[in-house]
Amino acid sequence: MFLDVDGTLLELADTPDAVHVSSALVGLLEVLDRVLDGALALVSGRPLDELDRLFRPVRLAAAGVHGAELRLPDGRVARAPVDRDALAQVRQAFSAFAGTHPGVLVEDKGAGVTLHYRLAPSLADEARTLGTEWAGRVGDDFQLLQGKMVVELRARSATKGTAVRQYLAEPPFSGRRAVYLGDDVTDEDAFAAVNQLGGISVVVGDRQPSAARFRLPDVAAVHVWLAGLAEHLERHRGPSNSGLA
Repeated sequence: MFLDVDGTLLELADTPDAVHVSSALVGLLEVLDRVLDGALALVSGRPLDELDRLFRPVRLAAAGVHGAELRLPDGRVARAPVDRDALAQVRQAFSAFAGTHPGVLVEDKGAGVTLHYRLAPSLADEARTLGTEWAGRVGDDFQLLQGKMVVELRARSATKGTAVRQYLAEPPFSGRRAVYLGDDVTDEDAFAAVNQLGGISVVVGDRQPSAARFRLPDVAAVHVWLAGLAEHLERHRGPSNSGLA
């Protein structure tokens, strides 16, 4: 099972640091990780260290920065190569824009830079124009992502889809049917990968169009669905069910 974080497990907030993680959700993830024998991974735009901080003390397999950072269940971490000089130029340009536009925030993710304008939605066109301009300047090694009130430039060499494929080549994920839940444009690569591999893709919210084959209405519904799944798997767990996923 692969779970996006913001907009899927957590309600979106005005700033990345303002999200709320309940103890009940942390406990639910701990149960799911156990009943899935470790075949549970977070797949997020956030860096790995942020994911660990949000969900402590649980430390799951996780793909950070849309797959540019990949931590496997055995603790190994792989990082996609990144042109740091080009990324520094993007960060400087985004910071200059934020410095003259109140409500705009810049998030440096190491393998990508994000411009948040949730607190200044009227600046959407300007933010997207800036992102497009810099995508042209830094070249094909970077990909421009335009999500929910964010513009991001990040390394093209890794996506959420490639992260899912890498996990499925490794135990305990290998040989199982993949389930992926996500809510934004950055999850579409993963939906496509899961569909191609015969898995279950679930979009959260009203995003249209989407490659996902199933839909849950909101974050609350995700929690209810995951809790029901955890209860079902725990009830039926046994030697003959170890491959359930």
